[in-house]
Amino acid sequence: MALANLLRGTAFFAGFLPSFSRLGYEARRRRWPSARLNFQGQRWLVTGASAGIGRAIAVGAAQAGAEVVAVARQRDALERLAQDLPTGTLRPLTADLSLMQAVEQLARQSVARHGPFHVLVNNVGAMFNQPATSEEGLDKGYATNLLGHYHLTRALLANGGLGTAATVMHMSSGGMYNVPLELERLDSHRRYDGTLAYATHKRAQVALNGWWRRHYGDAINSYVMHPGWVDTPGVASAMPEFRRAVGGLLRDPEAGADTALWLAATRPAQASPEGIWFDRALRSAHRLPGTRDGAHVEALVRKLDQSLAALQPPLQLTA
Repeated sequence: MALANLLRGTAFFAGFLPSFSRLGYEARRRRWPSARLNFQGQRWLVTGASAGIGRAIAVGAAQAGAEVVAVARQRDALERLAQDLPTGTLRPLTADLSLMQAVEQLARQSVARHGPFHVLVNNVGAMFNQPATSEEGLDKGYATNLLGHYHLTRALLANGGLGTAATVMHMSSGGMYNVPLELERLDSHRRYDGTLAYATHKRAQVALNGWWRRHYGDAINSYVMHPGWVDTPGVASAMPEFRRAVGGLLRDPEAGADTALWLAATRPAQASPEGIWFDRALRSAHRLPGTRDGAHVEALVRKLDQSLAALQPPLQLTA
């Protein structure tokens, strides 16, 4: 099993290297028209905003005129971020988004303080090399990468936290191309593989985005994207061998943030609810054999709802 995973991983990374690395980004960006972003009068909520891609999104939105509510666990990192931006453009909020009670409190607090948001970026994510359980008894990766995104979006919808035709972006990963949607792998600690669990969370985000578009398309513009391979603190800590191997070919966080900012600025039509945005274009969600197999999104939604319903004390905000 370990050898099979190694061979599959090696083939995957080698096959996608030209596109997902800095090489692909630099080649494509030459064809993009230059345009000045303008988010004046908009309020954004960006999770995982203290470092990496989330920080780059928060900075890009604030520099283009948005008022950004930046959410992360580390207050000092958020305060340093605020110091790098024009006064009044960034509002720091601390929250541990692996805890659903904290996610619910964030939804209430952010709306009460700042009003409805024009843009929500579900960016926070974490990869765990060993099984980890939250204080609420949930797998931390599942809670952080998927369940918290789902609950925050539903809670904001229920609480009037998303304005008319708000844009909601879900930050996936190119790693999802390597796996089908397997519900058991989302939160099981049996035969745990942190890389595959993370990829499955990201595959679930892609499937779930189609559900958002079908069920909430009149209320929100929902997009799922992946940033390519980006040099972030999370990659450095969770995938040091990969970082050493790819080295200078990784994208910088600003390149990783580009499509998110472009989607918010252009809000492109999406004829089908399926697909994933990458480098300013809608791409197929499946590139490898077997990834179309697995659970249906309705079963995924039932699992997410059951995870939330089982928490004590009970959650209040659901759409």
